[in-house]
Amino acid sequence: MRYLGLSGRILKRADLQAPNQQGLSQWVLYLYDVLRYLDQQQINCYRLPAWPYELLNSWPKAVDQLKLIGNYAQQAKIRLTYHAPSNVLLNSHDQHIRQYALNYLTSAADFLIQLGSHDPVIVVHIGAQYGDRAWALAQTVASLQQLDSTVLNCLALEADGRVWSLLDALHIHAQTRIPVIFDWLHHQLYNPAQLNAAAGLEYALATWPSQRKPKVHFSSPRTEIRLSQRQQLLLPTWHEHSDLANPFELISLLRLPFQRDYDLMLEVKAGDLALERARSDLQRFAPEIVDVE
Repeated sequence: MRYLGLSGRILKRADLQAPNQQGLSQWVLYLYDVLRYLDQQQINCYRLPAWPYELLNSWPKAVDQLKLIGNYAQQAKIRLTYHAPSNVLLNSHDQHIRQYALNYLTSAADFLIQLGSHDPVIVVHIGAQYGDRAWALAQTVASLQQLDSTVLNCLALEADGRVWSLLDALHIHAQTRIPVIFDWLHHQLYNPAQLNAAAGLEYALATWPSQRKPKVHFSSPRTEIRLSQRQQLLLPTWHEHSDLANPFELISLLRLPFQRDYDLMLEVKAGDLALERARSDLQRFAPEIVDVE
């Protein structure tokens, strides 16, 4: 079975908005309420909000509560995933920034492991390029090789669709064995080798070990023209995500040949509303796809 994952906000419930406070107790309560809602909606894959390092590093203060949350997620069969924020740079020229990235990923892995998350995933980008691709790739590999195996076993690599392609992520995988995320939009935005999507999906899925379920990302580019605060027209950049998933692009991805099941994270602005709409669109436009929930 392939599960659609929720990565955005929860919009159908006004009482399920992320807390403004940075206190751990508020976030723990929020997470428990979110999991109950996901269970009710039969959503089996969820990306946790990216926490500030100080908050993420304070999880030992709530060990018992986190175990309860983890047990609930396991019973409800909800896979919990995480996406490292943009300031986690594995290949920065600044050693302190690289060390911060290593510390952050270690804390994130400890947090997910403490939750008892089934098959946890922490998605991390390759990093910047700094005008020297070879050096940047080598530095990312060198940083990853400093991490403990328990952390590495949680990681997955994603190309950014700007300066790094899927083939670059596969290059790092060959040296680190860290599995690779196939991102539908990023692959369209930056694919200098002109690798077709079917081959890209196949190569990415093959990087995942047999005991882990692969993850794939899907998003549609925003197309709306917006007004700035100065009332100037702003054209979309194509890297911006849309509110809803384009159903026809989504169906094109789901119809690609695949050698094993995967979870498909919907990276859309409308969160649970978009996931609900995607399910409805699949039933309407592609009723033959019966292995997606």
